[in-house]
Amino acid sequence: MDAVWNDTYKVNSYHVDFQKRLKPSALMQFFQESAGNHAEHLGAGYESLQTQNLFWALSRFTMEMESWPLWGERIHIRTWPCGTEGLFFRRDFQFFNEAGKQIGRGVSGWLLLDGGTMRPQRMARLTLDLPLNEERSMDTFPQRVISSTDTEVFTKTILYNEIDVNLHVNNTRYLDWVMDCFAKEHFIQNVLSSFTLEFLSETLWGDEIKLFSGKSELGYSIEAISQGNQKVVFKAETKWHKS
Repeated sequence: MDAVWNDTYKVNSYHVDFQKRLKPSALMQFFQESAGNHAEHLGAGYESLQTQNLFWALSRFTMEMESWPLWGERIHIRTWPCGTEGLFFRRDFQFFNEAGKQIGRGVSGWLLLDGGTMRPQRMARLTLDLPLNEERSMDTFPQRVISSTDTEVFTKTILYNEIDVNLHVNNTRYLDWVMDCFAKEHFIQNVLSSFTLEFLSETLWGDEIKLFSGKSELGYSIEAISQGNQKVVFKAETKWHKS
């Protein structure tokens, strides 16, 4: 079995923003597609885990980008599992352009959840051994996001387009909400250089979500709160550099 997985994706028109630059949420979709492909290859994919009443849930995600692919270009993704961090299953990744130059990297933390109790499970619950790669794309693992948000940005109701196969909001949509917190002028003057997401609670069809933002030491913090139960849905930290 392949301990490291490789995929290549073409950046199509529906993956880019008004500047023809790959959207962060599309890049996150590419990564999760590759993570799923590798999990399937290793015998720990969606169908295999369903038979054990288990599923993977992305809980923490951090990414650093040196440059963003443009419409028509191709992006190569290299990803691999590398052990555990407490209850988190760690998966690292790297992004390369068509010339083979690394343009980004990141770390993700996944929870293996029991479909009945929704409680995290340890490695022993899996009926297979995952590769324990020693390579790391980054020295650190994403920690809890400590956000300070004091400005209400917008409120939205969850409808059809944001719901996935589990009747939850697809986590890549959270990143779209993060980007929706900024004005057009901000994107013209700045480019996203890194972000960290911490997913804290599920959101369902019909839920009303309120987004808040705040200036942090190096960028901007974003927080989403469900208006029904007042739970924090996710927290994000973003950093930018001048265009």
